Amino acid sequence: MNNLKNILSLILFCIFLISYLMKLVILYKKNHIKGNVLAKGKKLAKIHYTELFVKITTFVWGATWFAFSLAESYIVTLVGEQFDNPFIHFFGVGVAALGCFIFIQAMIAMRTSWRVGIDKTTVTKLITHGIYKFSRNAAFVGFDLMFLGLYLMYPNLLTLIIFLLNIVAIHLLILQEEQHLKSVFGAEYIKYCNRTPRYILF
Repeated sequence: MNNLKNILSLILFCIFLISYLMKLVILYKKNHIKGNVLAKGKKLAKIHYTELFVKITTFVWGATWFAFSLAESYIVTLVGEQFDNPFIHFFGVGVAALGCFIFIQAMIAMRTSWRVGIDKTTVTKLITHGIYKFSRNAAFVGFDLMFLGLYLMYPNLLTLIIFLLNIVAIHLLILQEEQHLKSVFGAEYIKYCNRTPRYILF
């Protein structure tokens, strides 16, 4: 069962990583847009350090996901396991798959407005269609589900800490992005906020 879980986990990780990198490449090749501006360029200190926090925590999350998928039995001997329940582990695979799906749908909906981090150098369109009808931060909802999925697939203190740190980091980035979007789109964004939840239900 663990072998199947790890294979599915690795496939999901590869789907996430390849889709993310393809989006960045397509943006650059077709539109000459640098999609990843996380902790890059001249920004206010609070934005820069928030983005740097996100950059570090998401890298650790991705590296941990990849490592567990390939060498779970070895890593478990080092960090332990909080519980061994195949149903919960495979539920975690489902949660991660849902998160990956939502993340990809968000990238598609954003088109050329897709950015990783706050872009102060170009003006993008406010995207309110597709999956963004249901969440103002659909891509981040996808990330949060993938963070949770990692913990449920490989429950231990390390993945729990990674899950919690990433949830906090992403929320802090969302708060910074909201201020940026209000300054750029004004009343249009405020109306969007009034009818669309920050996450899904709230």
